[in-house]
Amino acid sequence: MTDIFSRRQIVTLLGGMGLAGISSTAWSAPKPKPKPDPTPEVPTVPGNLRIGVVLPVQDDPFYKACVAGAEEAVKQIGTVDMVVAAPQTRLVREQAVFINGFVKQKVDAVVISPIDAGLLAPLCKRAMIRGIKVISFDQPLPASSRTAHVEGVSNRGKAESFLKMLSNDAKDGGDIVILAGARTGQNGQTLVSDTLQQWLKPAYGKLKLADTLFGNDSEKAGYDAADFALRQRPNLKGLLVFSPAALVGAAQCVSDKGLAGKVFVTGFGRPAALKAAMAAQAVECFATTNPVDLGYGALEIASALARNTLTASAGSMVTAGRLGQISLGENNVVALPPFVVDAKNFDKYADL
Repeated sequence: MTDIFSRRQIVTLLGGMGLAGISSTAWSAPKPKPKPDPTPEVPTVPGNLRIGVVLPVQDDPFYKACVAGAEEAVKQIGTVDMVVAAPQTRLVREQAVFINGFVKQKVDAVVISPIDAGLLAPLCKRAMIRGIKVISFDQPLPASSRTAHVEGVSNRGKAESFLKMLSNDAKDGGDIVILAGARTGQNGQTLVSDTLQQWLKPAYGKLKLADTLFGNDSEKAGYDAADFALRQRPNLKGLLVFSPAALVGAAQCVSDKGLAGKVFVTGFGRPAALKAAMAAQAVECFATTNPVDLGYGALEIASALARNTLTASAGSMVTAGRLGQISLGENNVVALPPFVVDAKNFDKYADL
């Protein structure tokens, strides 16, 4: 849960940067003694880029994996110095302090997964005005407050993975029901549309879309929708679930009915939430964001933008190490391919 952090406090921070235009004479109370800046110092090595990474929280397995990917990219690039800053708990004001600190250090780029993108946007926009590239990842900053955004997976990437997984699970084909999110938004009609476009490919001709049930964004909703679909269609072969929470519920329903291995359940999920489902073989594989690739890609993009080998415009392309050719899409968003977790690699990612 984020802390309460008002826009007045953001303006105060901007004022501390000499950017908000607030007169010091407006305050009658004596100024408190400033606290030491907790922002880690980025080394200054001639010819090297200096990049500050701001995470939402310390000691989170997902973001630790992102850092591991970023460190891999730094090692491969060879001319980048990077430091990581993160609050002990999810505090927006601490992320704001780190952004401010990196701006004072005049780094070349700030890579951030914001806790509250709206509140942090003014600080990030000011960093850009000072010539610093700002790259958000995982959670996007507003388009006007970032140079680029790296997201774990696009809707098209999800759709491609969904059909491949379904065709591998239900090799003989059969009826499939989609459990989607709200009718509007990324997990609703948009993702349904992208999935159906993939479904038109001849390779998936044996899979029949029997129904699409919307409004499934929670574990309970996923359970109830799966129960309804199974009662309506006793010969159902598969459930394709868009929401990670709903995927847990749908898998539990299939397991409770003794249908694991008979009705295939897959979709987009989070490994740590699916330990029981994988153990019961109610889910055999699912797509997820690979945090190692996310951190790796964010650092590659930040480096390319800072060195001007990638321009901040849609369609610009760069070779991003082991990820190959990457291009900026609409609103300067880079979408990485999804990662499929199955029984062979689940233990490695089970805590994410």
